[in-house]
Amino acid sequence: MNSSLQFCDLCGLPLRRREVTLPSDEKTYCFCCNGCKQVFRMLVEQHGTGDPASFRESELFKKCQEMGLIPKSEEELALKETRSASSEHEAMEIKADRVIRLKLKVRGMWCPACAWVIEESLRKKPGISNVHCSFSSDRMRCDYDPILLSPSQITSSIAGLGYDAYPPEGSEEARERKREIIRFAVSAFLTMNVMMFSFALYAGFFTEFSIDTIRNLSWPIFVMASIVVFYGGRKIYQRAWAGVTHAGFGMETLITVGAFSAFLYSTYQLVSGSIHLYYDTASMLIVLVTLGKFLESRAKAEVQEGLESLLSMRPSKVRILVPGRSAGRYVAAEQLAGGDLFQVEDGEIVPADGKVIEGKATVDESSLTGEAIPVAKGAGDDLRSGLRVIHGVLKVKAEKVGADSTLGQLLGVLHKALQTDEPLQGKTDRLLRWFVPSVTALAVGTSLVCLFMGLHTEAAILRGLTVLVISCPCTLGIAVPLARVAGISLAGRKGILVRAFSSFEQAQALDAILFDKTGTITHGQWTLIKIIPMGSWTEEEALALAASLEQDSEHFIAREIVNRANQAGLALFEPSGVTNSRNGIIGHVNNQEVRIGSKDFLKQEISRSLSGKDTTELNDPSGLSHVYMSVNKELCAVFVFGDEIKQEASGVIRELKAMGYRLHLVSGDGSEATKAVGQRVGIEECRGGLLPADKAAFVRRVQSEGRRTAMVGDGINDAPALAQADLGIGVSSSHDLGKEAGGITLMRGDLTQILDFLTLTTKVNKKIRQNLLFSGLYNVIAIPIAMTGLLNPLIAVSAMLLSSLTVIGNTQHLIKRPD
Repeated sequence: MNSSLQFCDLCGLPLRRREVTLPSDEKTYCFCCNGCKQVFRMLVEQHGTGDPASFRESELFKKCQEMGLIPKSEEELALKETRSASSEHEAMEIKADRVIRLKLKVRGMWCPACAWVIEESLRKKPGISNVHCSFSSDRMRCDYDPILLSPSQITSSIAGLGYDAYPPEGSEEARERKREIIRFAVSAFLTMNVMMFSFALYAGFFTEFSIDTIRNLSWPIFVMASIVVFYGGRKIYQRAWAGVTHAGFGMETLITVGAFSAFLYSTYQLVSGSIHLYYDTASMLIVLVTLGKFLESRAKAEVQEGLESLLSMRPSKVRILVPGRSAGRYVAAEQLAGGDLFQVEDGEIVPADGKVIEGKATVDESSLTGEAIPVAKGAGDDLRSGLRVIHGVLKVKAEKVGADSTLGQLLGVLHKALQTDEPLQGKTDRLLRWFVPSVTALAVGTSLVCLFMGLHTEAAILRGLTVLVISCPCTLGIAVPLARVAGISLAGRKGILVRAFSSFEQAQALDAILFDKTGTITHGQWTLIKIIPMGSWTEEEALALAASLEQDSEHFIAREIVNRANQAGLALFEPSGVTNSRNGIIGHVNNQEVRIGSKDFLKQEISRSLSGKDTTELNDPSGLSHVYMSVNKELCAVFVFGDEIKQEASGVIRELKAMGYRLHLVSGDGSEATKAVGQRVGIEECRGGLLPADKAAFVRRVQSEGRRTAMVGDGINDAPALAQADLGIGVSSSHDLGKEAGGITLMRGDLTQILDFLTLTTKVNKKIRQNLLFSGLYNVIAIPIAMTGLLNPLIAVSAMLLSSLTVIGNTQHLIKRPD
C-alpha cells in the first residue's frame, strides 16, 4: 500500500487492513471506518467540495467523535471494530415482551449519510433495537424498551444531532381516540356516582323522604346525568341523526330515544318534586354503548395505522442528475418527471420506474415480488419503483413517475381495496333493522292505547317509557362485541393478534384460502441451505475456502457464505489475486486456485467432474439456486441456496383440505418454482409471476365465483390482496404492512395458528348465538309484561341489568373453559 493511502482522509488515523473507500470524480478517498466515510459524505454534501483536513474543525466532526461514531485514537478504532460484532447481540438483550415500536418523521437530513448517523447514534442508546432510518422517505422507526427510555428521549437525541423528529401523519386520529377515551372515562365515573345516588333515592319508595332530602339527592344526580347524556353521548346522537335522515335505523336510534325519554321524563319529575327519577337508566345506556363502540373503533384503528408502513416506502426526495453537477442535487420526489436522470445508492428506495443508464447494484425486490433473492442490476436493465438498493450505485432514466409508477399503482390498488372492502354485515345490525322501529312503535302504541283506555297522561307516558327502557338493546349491544372481545383475548394467548372484530364472522363463512409462497409457505429468507461436497472434500473445508475467497466481496452470496463460516467458527485464509466477473470470482487461497460461480462459469469443471455420476441431488425443481466451487480446476463442492419450506406447511394444508377449503398458492416468483413448492405441500392450484395488483385481481376473481376468500401473506407485496380478501391473515415478518392490512396476524408466523383460529372462531360464534338467544328471549318475555303495566322503569332497569349480567356470565364461561 503506497504512502498516500496509509491514513484516513477524514480523521487522519492509520488505515487498517480493510479500509473503507469512497470513489469520486477527483480521487478515491479512503477511511479507517464506516463512520468516517459517512460523516465525510455529509460534510461534502453540506459544504460542497473542500479540504478534508479542514473538516476536522467542523461542529459535526466533533459531535460525531463525542458520540463514538468517529474514533479518536487507534485504540478506540480497534475497540470500535471489536464491539461492532457484538452490538447486535447486545440489542437483543432488551425484553421482547415489553418492546414498543416508534415511528417518526425526520426533517433536516441532507444526504443518506445523515440517516446512517441517526441510526448509529440511536443504536448506542440502551433500550433501543432494530433501528432503521430512511433518507429518501424521511422516516425513522425503532423498537424501544419503555422501562429504559421514553419517546421524548428518542426525539431529543435526534434533535441533538440537528434534526427535527415528530409523529407521522395520522396524529389527529390518535388525538381523537384520546378524546374518546377521556369521554368514556368521565361518563363511566359519573354514571357510577349516579347509580350510587339513585339507590339512595330509591329507598324513598319504602321510607318517606322530606322535600329537602329529595332535593339534595336529586339535583346532584341531574347535574352528573346531564354531563353523561349531553357530553358522553354526543357521538351516539350524531350517528342516530345520520341514520334517521337516511332512513337507516340502528342501535344508536333506539339508544337516543330511550336515553332522552328517560332523561326528559326524569327532569319533569324532578321539577315536580317526585322521586320517580330514571337518570341512572339514561346514563347506563350511554356508557354501555360507548364502551362497545370504543372497543370496536380501537380495533379498526389498527388497520389504518398500518398504512404508515406502506407510506414509508414512498420516497420524499430524489437525487436528480443535472448538467454541470456530477453529484446531482436532492429535490422533492414530486418534481421528478419522465425523462429525468436520477441516482440511487445503498439503502435508498427507487422513486420511479425507469431504465438503468450506468452503474451496478444489488437490489431487494421483495417489496413487490415477495421473493427473498436479491437481484443484480446493471446498464440496460429495467428498474421498478419501490425496490430498495442493497449495495451499489445506479444512474437511471425515469420513464413512469408518480401514480403511473409501479409503487404508485400499488398504493392506489391498496387504498381502493380498503375503501371498497365491505365486511360481512353484523348479526346485531341485521336484527336492528326491524327491532328498532318495532320497539319504538310498540312504546308509542302502548302510551296511546293507555290514553284511550282512560289512564292518566303521566301513567300512559310511564308505561311507554318502561317498554323503551326494558327493550333498549344494552344486552343486544354487548352480546356480540363481548363475545368477540373474549375471542380476541383467547386468540392472544395462542399468539394470534385479532385486528378486526368482524374477523370471527368472516372466518366462519370462508370456503377458499389463498397462500402467498415466500414468507408464508416458505421461511422468506434466502440462505445457504446445504453444502454438497465432492470427492474427498468435507463441508467444513469447502466452506472455509469459499469464505476465504469471498470475505472482501459485497455480493449477497458472498456475505451469506462468510456469515455461515463465522457462525461455524472456521479459520479463514488470506486470499490473493482476486478477480471478479459477472458470473463468478477467481483467486488464490492457501496456494490453490479457487473458482466460485454459476453453472456457466464453471462449465468445464462441472462437465469433467460430474460425467457419468448421479446428479439427482443437483436437479431440484423447487426454485433452489446452485453455486459451484472448484479447486485447481476440479469441482469440490456445490452450495445450495434458497428459501426452505416451513416444517408445518404440509400438515396444515392437509388438514385444511380435509375441512373442505379450496386452496390456492400465489407468488411473485416464477410459475415453475411456485408449482414445485405447491406440489411439495399439496396445493394443486398454483399461480406464479404475480405482482401485488395481480394478486388482488386474482382474489377478486375467486370472489366473483361466489366464494368467501381468505388471503394469507406476510409482505408489503401481499397488502392489496390482504385488503381485498374477505379475511386477511398476516404472517408476522419483517414487513409491517403485511401484518397491518390483515384482519388477524399470526405473531409466531406458524401456519398451525390458522387451524387454531378456525377452531376458536367456531366457539366464539357459538357463544355469540347463545348471547343473542338470551337477548331475544329476554325481550320476547319482558316487552309484553311492560306493555301490561306490571312493570315500572325501576324494575325495568333492574331486569335490563340482570339480562346484561347473564350475557356477561355466559361469555366468561368461554374464557374460563376455552376448550
